[in-house]
Amino acid sequence: MSIPNRPCIALIADMVKSRELTRAQRPAVQQRFQELVAFLNKKYQNHILARFVITLGDEFQGLLRSATPIPDLLWDIDCRFSDRRLRVGLGFGLLDTPLQKEAVNIDGPALHFARAAIEIAAEKRSFGGVFLGFAGMDSVLNGLARLLSFHRSRLTAQQRRIAELLRRGRSQSEAARELQISQQAVSKQVLAFGWWPYTEAESAWRLLFDRYVNPNFGKNHAKYRRHR
Repeated sequence: MSIPNRPCIALIADMVKSRELTRAQRPAVQQRFQELVAFLNKKYQNHILARFVITLGDEFQGLLRSATPIPDLLWDIDCRFSDRRLRVGLGFGLLDTPLQKEAVNIDGPALHFARAAIEIAAEKRSFGGVFLGFAGMDSVLNGLARLLSFHRSRLTAQQRRIAELLRRGRSQSEAARELQISQQAVSKQVLAFGWWPYTEAESAWRLLFDRYVNPNFGKNHAKYRRHR
């Protein structure tokens, strides 16, 4: 395949404190880690430029063709893998190597930014995604990422299940029936975990991606080439 002539988003996710896993724990954790990667590849296949692939046993990486799925993707990364927290670095830039079907044997500014973002996440203990190279929007995207991540980290198991159903478009009454609890209980939990403030913040995040990041795909290539 040829080298892409437009920017892409590289995503690297790293399992925190994976070395603390015992030999007895590791096989089951690795299985769930593989299942997460397979789930992401299937759910976001229309947005993926190069499929997510596990690279170092406790790390995976992939390439996105747009920023559109990032809010949902980061929700899934946070909420579908509970064995260890995952640091996530996202870098926006070009590639220097030909594109592959899977995100292996690739290099370039997009990967460099994502790797640097992972290092920042480790240094600052930042979760929910660290953004680097996003056309001057890094600080805004990162600020919202920290708030949304903090909010997600405080959800109880039941609140997470309710939020997951609401994210799929279920009404509160439908969520109540599916979880076999009262609608009043769902309504109480929705208020308790601040579902509406969360969705408003996430909507602002999506607006920033759609207005300032996605339009920059395919534009101003020279700007990204300076980071080679």
